[in-house]
Amino acid sequence: MLANPLKKSRTISTLLVIVIFAALLAAVWYFFDSSKERSDLSVDLRSDLSNPGLSEIYPETIPEPEQKALDLPKTFRHESARFSFSYPDGFSVSRLSASAEGVGETIVIQDPKRQAGFQIHLEPYDDPDTDITAERLARDIPEMKVKDPQEVIIGTQPSRASDSRESRESDAREGSARQGKGLAWVASDTGTREVWFIFRGTLYQLTAPLSNDTLLQRVLNTWNFR
Repeated sequence: MLANPLKKSRTISTLLVIVIFAALLAAVWYFFDSSKERSDLSVDLRSDLSNPGLSEIYPETIPEPEQKALDLPKTFRHESARFSFSYPDGFSVSRLSASAEGVGETIVIQDPKRQAGFQIHLEPYDDPDTDITAERLARDIPEMKVKDPQEVIIGTQPSRASDSRESRESDAREGSARQGKGLAWVASDTGTREVWFIFRGTLYQLTAPLSNDTLLQRVLNTWNFR
């Protein structure tokens, strides 16, 4: 049971618009008490990916057969959070700090020419309860409409022989877990795919339009912690 869930409100610009340079500079963010680590899930950080105006800006989407066949030759690496994943050639990556204090970050990966992409929001999380369940979401964010929730495992277990000295020393300090357990569901209020999990004291919130569900699943299959 989470005591006194914080009810904060944040507005994040639309995923597929925010990466346009002018919109990136003009994006407006609202944060209250952002310097504190989180101890609940009450902040709904999803972009309004169901915005019908997106189809006017990006009329072309990536068909599912193409999403299944896309090569993923690019690699994104987050040095401080120590994770990486692969993504398609031609996609851009934008990184936005969530507050003036530098607490939290949003990463946007998208095809600048088509309505295709996803975002990752991560920020410190200090509650020892690291399980995200549909029941917990209903308690912390009652306005969220959770459909078809499924438990997911994020991250692959690399060969120990390939581990760096830094990774081995880190494992000795923090434990050898390289996988996070989370929840995937369809947010019926916004028409998006959500994948949320907590790992090493960080809350991860991944969001993609349902039309990009296949691409997001493929990217997640390449996710590695080190």
